[in-house]
Amino acid sequence: MKRSIQWSKFLSVALLSVTLVAAGCSSNSGNNENTGTKATNDPGKNEGNAESTALADIKGLNFSWYIHYDWAVPEPWGQDPTSKWIQEQKGVNVEYIQSGGAAGQKFNTMIVSNELPDVLTLDRSADLEKLVQAGQLVPISKYVDKYPNLKKWAGEKTLGMLKSSDGELYGFPNWYGGQNGNTAWAVNKEIYKALGSPKLETYEDLEAYLQKVKEAYPNVVPLETGELTGGGILQAGNLIYSGYGEGKTTLFLENLKAFPENNQLQSVFKDPALLDSVKELNKLFNAKLITQDAFTQKSDQVQEKLKTGRVAVIGLNNIYQVEEGHALLSQANIEHGYEVIPPLHAAGLDGSKITPANFSTIGWNVSVITKKAADPEKIFAYMDWATSEEGQQLFQYGPKGLLWDEADADGVPVPNEKSKTMEQAEKDKLKIGTGNYFANSVLRQNMINLYQERYVGKKPGQFDGVLANKILKPSSYDTTEFEGIQPMPDTDLGIIYGQVKDIMKEAYARAVFAKNADEATKIINKAQSDAEAAGYDQVLKYMTDKWQANIKKING
Repeated sequence: MKRSIQWSKFLSVALLSVTLVAAGCSSNSGNNENTGTKATNDPGKNEGNAESTALADIKGLNFSWYIHYDWAVPEPWGQDPTSKWIQEQKGVNVEYIQSGGAAGQKFNTMIVSNELPDVLTLDRSADLEKLVQAGQLVPISKYVDKYPNLKKWAGEKTLGMLKSSDGELYGFPNWYGGQNGNTAWAVNKEIYKALGSPKLETYEDLEAYLQKVKEAYPNVVPLETGELTGGGILQAGNLIYSGYGEGKTTLFLENLKAFPENNQLQSVFKDPALLDSVKELNKLFNAKLITQDAFTQKSDQVQEKLKTGRVAVIGLNNIYQVEEGHALLSQANIEHGYEVIPPLHAAGLDGSKITPANFSTIGWNVSVITKKAADPEKIFAYMDWATSEEGQQLFQYGPKGLLWDEADADGVPVPNEKSKTMEQAEKDKLKIGTGNYFANSVLRQNMINLYQERYVGKKPGQFDGVLANKILKPSSYDTTEFEGIQPMPDTDLGIIYGQVKDIMKEAYARAVFAKNADEATKIINKAQSDAEAAGYDQVLKYMTDKWQANIKKING
């Protein structure tokens, strides 16, 4: 009875949302940011049965699947080599439901009409929790022990963290595992070399270098901050914040608006690293050493500057966004382009303990099975196969016999002659690599690393992803323990939390634009007072309790 009442409430909210959208909205926001993939698990230490590749019981499986993002436009099933192989060899057929670029509206319409698909892929967010509370999802805990791969590769701790508020596991994780985030600094190699390749370790080093850039290259942005994040923070500002304290990470400022201290979460407005970072940004802004339209520019404007080499230093939440610009610059000269550098930091700090990037072992998003599904166990069996070695080989490199004929002793596909001679444009048309919503990051990334090392190698002028990875791994913070601790948006605490986020957006921008450091300090202090007046202490208590509960889960 309780679940029926909750579903009725959810339907009412969804119906109101659809009505409001139809009345006054014709566009939706873009996709969520992804700060990278994740994990500390060592697959060699996981116990479990041998991977199953003979799951004959998935033959004849047909299911509908909705991927809950504006940007998601999956290819019709069976029209690309990967899904065609699954269709023919595994006997699986999928009917994709398109979002039409309006995921929120589409989702609410499905709720109102009571026409949920068999499978939904979505963020671990309020929408997911509402479906759980309304009793619309199938628990998958009972299948985990029966099928070998998810349990083997994710491990008990990660699966424990993925459990919902009712203690059940509903979501099959995507991009779980891994060992680092992607947040980092990069320099324009041509400019850096021309100016003598000076030491770049501390913020004092950075300021001196940016001043040289400004004098020598008047048409270049000394420090590019990237487009503004959803949290209202400059991407380079996230990095600068993390460099003002050992063990700081961008998640505290960008997402939580809180930082850990003495087993408690404290308001980020009280964090000395925040004040130091906005004072640094304020100094750089007033000296015209950073992007002057930092709070209004769009991603295409940032890319245009990167592609034309009009950036000397850049800090990004996803540093791989420089790759396209790097490719264009290196075409003209293989020595040109962008190169990742170790994280910058305040003088006196240990550079090996600066951790701007972050990752979580539980991954990016999840796929859930709804009670509309005729055979939920068979759907889980397909997901479990997809995250296996055979599944990840297929999704990453395409069907055996197309671009590879055999795998080496480590399960890494060996490129065949067709793969070596086919133009990249032709390979792109095959759309290999799409549709992997059960990505096993530990297995997949190891496969990619060995493939590059053994069979491809670094081409002249290619972006140095190996160097980037070597820098990102030690400068990444495992934030798994902070997962799921924020209050739901439609609760009393969630409303307060939303007010605090709005306070941050306004105060952060005003502090960067302030006349001087004293004015910036006053703005941040006032923001803390405003957050307290809004009731932020209640939210911090709630998040601290959830955080500590997570730590108990992780520690068993």
